[in-house]
Amino acid sequence: MVMNSIGRRTSKRLSGRRRSTRIYYAGGQPPSFVAMWTSRLAVFAALTAIVTAVLHRMLLLPTPVAITLAVTAIAGALLALAMAVVAGLDIWVTGRRGAARVLCGSVVALGLLAVPAGAWVVSLSFPHINDVSTDVVEPPEFTEAKDERAAAANSVEYPGQRFAEIQRVAYPDLKSLVLPRPADDAYELVLQALSKLKYKTTLELPPEADEETPGFIEFSDHTLILGLVDDVVIRVLAIDQSSSRIDVRSASRYGPVDFGRNAERVRGILKQITARFEASVPDADNGAVKAAKVKPKARKGPGPASKAGRKRPTLSR
Repeated sequence: MVMNSIGRRTSKRLSGRRRSTRIYYAGGQPPSFVAMWTSRLAVFAALTAIVTAVLHRMLLLPTPVAITLAVTAIAGALLALAMAVVAGLDIWVTGRRGAARVLCGSVVALGLLAVPAGAWVVSLSFPHINDVSTDVVEPPEFTEAKDERAAAANSVEYPGQRFAEIQRVAYPDLKSLVLPRPADDAYELVLQALSKLKYKTTLELPPEADEETPGFIEFSDHTLILGLVDDVVIRVLAIDQSSSRIDVRSASRYGPVDFGRNAERVRGILKQITARFEASVPDADNGAVKAAKVKPKARKGPGPASKAGRKRPTLSR
């Protein structure tokens, strides 16, 4: 009887243990599937982001493809971070191995996510615009950029009054440049300045004095780190026979914020044009250059300053 009683108690204990939801220590077990793939996914996402940035900077990868790969890498880092949380809880409860993998994956994922997060924080200190022009009433129009920009890129059309108001507050120094020179001479000064800055033009349309048609110059520039493309157009408009007005517009192809690089580029171009002008005249006439404050005017339709769609002349330069 005693033995039967002990046997029944033992069987009840074993059956109760089988039905128990308690988690037992698994320190000798290998890392879980989630822990192993946490580090693998994080490292893969980081390598994808680095290779994408390098290839795009070397102009071997189109920007739309690079953006897609960058978004994929960020999504992978987020997934790796979520997997690290799950694997960490599993290790905490069961004592399973794999803590080093989880720690490595978490550090790599957080490091990768810190890049876009930091860029977003820095962007808050800059105006939320990506198109800057010295003439916000009738800005120069792009011609070559219309064919170069993809469907996913920003529009070549000037965004309008909202950007103009933001620019007036953020960059009040960006004004049209008036030179006491005929339009042909001012146009040559602009080409000399661009050559000094090592910009390679993609379009050169000299001004036509008989038709009172402005001259246009276009080129593209790449940012230093990521190699993002910005389009620039310069307009040379004759005021009268002895003076002309120069307007510069710089716009980013991608992204809602330019981090102030378009304004810096416009300032650099205007400064170099002024320097070339001062080098071509005696010192007594150096004070003739001035930044003209163009008064806002009613927009009744495209004026002579916006005639960009004209027949291209044969370029000898």
